[in-house]
Amino acid sequence: MLVAAEEVFAESGLSKAHVDEIARRAGVSVGSLYNYYSDRDGLLAAVLAMRTDELEAELELSTGRTENMPIRAALLDLVRTYFRFVARRRTFVRILFEGELLQLKESYPTASALPPRCWAGLKQVVADLLARGIREGVLPEAHAELDVWLFAGLLRGVVIRDLRGLTPCREEDAERVVAVFLDGASTR
Repeated sequence: MLVAAEEVFAESGLSKAHVDEIARRAGVSVGSLYNYYSDRDGLLAAVLAMRTDELEAELELSTGRTENMPIRAALLDLVRTYFRFVARRRTFVRILFEGELLQLKESYPTASALPPRCWAGLKQVVADLLARGIREGVLPEAHAELDVWLFAGLLRGVVIRDLRGLTPCREEDAERVVAVFLDGASTR
């Protein structure tokens, strides 16, 4: 049910997604949906929570896998992990990035609280890794807070390029993102 709901919300938009279409795709009756979810807000909140939990678990695996690696290798693994997730869960990412959810807070009060949790989780993982870079002497402490935003902005830019239909998010883009961040844009 949640996968069908995710697809319909992403394809139709949050304001136009119909429960009957979600039920049809899930192969259940509308009544069955309402046995599990009280309304569209509850259904969308369940979709967002499921995918946010999935992303958090994958990012946690990345940080665990790379805790003894140099910061460059750890950042590369993190970005590759994130880009693989984006490529695999494009419908979820589209819902997060469309901004429609914020405009529909009254219709989706529970669901609209979840995207900030997702972004905060990603930014915290980035902040923790960059703090490690400071401890390793690779990054300056003077710009720690700004660097978190800059790195997260690089990730966001690649994802927006994908969602605009220009170039799909690719794992190999991780090399460039990390090189631009750590070495500067003039690196080849």
